[in-house]
Amino acid sequence: MKEHNLLKGSITKHLIRLALPSIGGMASFVVFNLTDTYFVSQLGTNALAAMGFTFPVVLIVGAISSGISMGAASLLSRAKGAGDHHKMERIATDGILLSLIFVVLVSIIGLFTMDEVFTLLGADAEVLPLVKQYMTIWYGCVFVFVMPPVTDSCMRASGDMLRPFIVMMICAVFNIVLDPFLIHGYWIFPALGIKGAALATMIARFLGMIATLSFAHFHHHLISFKYKNAKELIESWKGILQIGIPSTTVMLMPQLLRTILTTLVSSAGGTAAVAAIAVGTRTESFVTMIPYGIGLALVPLVGQNWGAKKYERVYETRNKVIKFSVIYGLLVFMISIFLAKPVARIFTDDETVVILAAQYLWIMIFGMTGLMITNWMSRIFTTLGRPKWTVLINVVGILVIVIPLAFLGKIIGNYIGILIGICLGQLIVGGWSVFLAKRKMNPDSY
Repeated sequence: MKEHNLLKGSITKHLIRLALPSIGGMASFVVFNLTDTYFVSQLGTNALAAMGFTFPVVLIVGAISSGISMGAASLLSRAKGAGDHHKMERIATDGILLSLIFVVLVSIIGLFTMDEVFTLLGADAEVLPLVKQYMTIWYGCVFVFVMPPVTDSCMRASGDMLRPFIVMMICAVFNIVLDPFLIHGYWIFPALGIKGAALATMIARFLGMIATLSFAHFHHHLISFKYKNAKELIESWKGILQIGIPSTTVMLMPQLLRTILTTLVSSAGGTAAVAAIAVGTRTESFVTMIPYGIGLALVPLVGQNWGAKKYERVYETRNKVIKFSVIYGLLVFMISIFLAKPVARIFTDDETVVILAAQYLWIMIFGMTGLMITNWMSRIFTTLGRPKWTVLINVVGILVIVIPLAFLGKIIGNYIGILIGICLGQLIVGGWSVFLAKRKMNPDSY
């Protein structure tokens, strides 16, 4: 694959070129998740609700993994801009080792706390056994979920968006193929129900893990255990965690919000409302494909230009994505007005769930502009090695603005009020993140 010079040329063209493979990869994962939702929905509302209860935990673990990945990607992209390949090797390899330590902790803690955690989230006696069936397999194989994001992020940070896309396609294709066989029991396979959904997901991700490690080692030569001295490993971990811990904190904020949303919605609307959130969240993934791709494209573009001291190109990139977020947010909201209900009916014939899922999509998509801007400004700050501003935007934004508005919304309007509160909060935080980005994104703002 031709390696493009991100230090010169059109910012818009670079963003498009870098984002397209990631959008394609996200599209494959949307299909991945929707396939799970579609086949699990055929098992009934309780199974669909059980999958909804797993989201907060799965997303929290994903957030911690992404934090490690962001720490590695930030350092590696700037090392790439400065032409230091040895440092790139150390960051990628040591990031993988750090993720393995995290895997052990997640597996042990998760397996022994399922009853307490999911009961706290609101799973009742009928749904809890289904949740445990899914999560027992998921916790036991969590290494295939945690490790690949590190290597994928490192490849993207070096400017290679194609191979991470291939990895995501491998995961998606195998999950789509395995889901019906393992969930419903076709051909020689037994019907495993919701356990089959978990098993299909983990097998697919295992194959993706093998692919991403192979690409990182054989093509990019990023995996190496040759150290100049014993301190290099500690220095790598220290550098990754200096950015990774704040990034994890930031990534956990939306998952904390999602957990609170699940709990509030469960108390406001019961199992039907949680099932609606499951449908809405998966469907919402269609809308987030393009923002996701742009967010990943920002890391190599911003990081390499900052490492090469091309600051004006970073500012130009920032301004372009702010303008795009407003245009895209309005466009997808208008489309959702007409398509929310028909899309929800693909996953359930329960009209109550359809209506609640459509309401979720209308309101949450309206607030997407604020969420996009917040995510993109946060990613830029993190890539620049300024995680304190990312933490300030997200932690204060979620804890002080969004969550209080969600609770206020529940008091005023139950299910609808919760969603409106979150939507309004996201728009406010988005505006605040632009304010900070315009004032704090400069070489001297350490």
